[in-house]
Amino acid sequence: MPSTVKEKMLYIMGIDWNWIYQRPQILAEKLDRDYDVTVAFPRKIFICPPVSEHKTSVKKRWLPVLPLQEKNRFIGKISQWIYRKLLWDYQEYKYIYIGYPAYACYIPPDYKGCIIYDCIDNHQAMLTAPERMEKVAEQERNLIRRCQLLFASSNELRKKVNLIAGYDKAVLVRNGVSISASVPVKPCEIRDAYEIGYIGTVAEWFDYRLLSDSAEENDHIQYHLIGPVLTIPVKNTSIFYEGVLAHDRLAAAVENYDCLIMPFLVNEIVSAVDPVKLYEYISFGKCIISVYYQELEHFRDFVYFYRTKKEYLELLDNLCQTGFPTKYNEEQRAEFLASNDWKERYHTLKNHIQGWRKG
Repeated sequence: MPSTVKEKMLYIMGIDWNWIYQRPQILAEKLDRDYDVTVAFPRKIFICPPVSEHKTSVKKRWLPVLPLQEKNRFIGKISQWIYRKLLWDYQEYKYIYIGYPAYACYIPPDYKGCIIYDCIDNHQAMLTAPERMEKVAEQERNLIRRCQLLFASSNELRKKVNLIAGYDKAVLVRNGVSISASVPVKPCEIRDAYEIGYIGTVAEWFDYRLLSDSAEENDHIQYHLIGPVLTIPVKNTSIFYEGVLAHDRLAAAVENYDCLIMPFLVNEIVSAVDPVKLYEYISFGKCIISVYYQELEHFRDFVYFYRTKKEYLELLDNLCQTGFPTKYNEEQRAEFLASNDWKERYHTLKNHIQGWRKG
């Protein structure tokens, strides 16, 4: 029998493909099994791209980011011309999947296919220049009203985009986990010194002071940060920067850690995030500590929460005395991973895409 020809999908990401392996790359690879996917992603010129050990067969197209293209009108016009040339074949695609609203303006009004917007961040909150914030906000409003399918990765984002749409348009598709529970849940063990790990980007929302102050007050702990550092690293003899690791090497890297942590400063960016790292922390079977905000309520049975520095220091002292026990057991973890697997998330997403086609 002849093989079925896959429908074509243009998948426009908001991050470099070689950035930390997360939702955009995971969903692109899963979609590529059922659709003929071409990924378009931004990459800064004159700057060495981030190095990734993750291999994939997905077709990719580079969208060059020019210096000052958002600040200089002339350079911005050049950038727009380049993007339109690179995306000239938009009509060939049955679906255009967009992960960052600024790229929607390159899809002309005469496009007849299905536009899909996957809202995974509070984008304008991540900007500082008022003009740029308003521009992105307007681009997102237009995309939300124009798209045929709208997904949101958190309840906070779902509320936001539905408010803009004027009705319940968005489908909640949370983040998930694709790492199998190949290691046992860590038993508590009282020791003289403990190692606490963090996996992810270190940016302006990372609470350096909390880690630094707690290390000064408790000489039994060391912090290990795995991932890219976008801010000026804080020098502290108890804080170690381990660099970026391939996704499939993370489980081995944290094997001897006693605890994993998410020490964020809660702001408009963080409060809208359903963090992939907490799903993965659970899959690693570790004791987990995180700052609390409402979106994390569904992790309550697995994570020790704190709201203030005082609460964190008290929690840390108690966990040091008890050997950092997990809040969950093997059975709870297995059930959680099964219901929050990326396969389940993709199943929901794919069903809605197929539903649009049939409609």
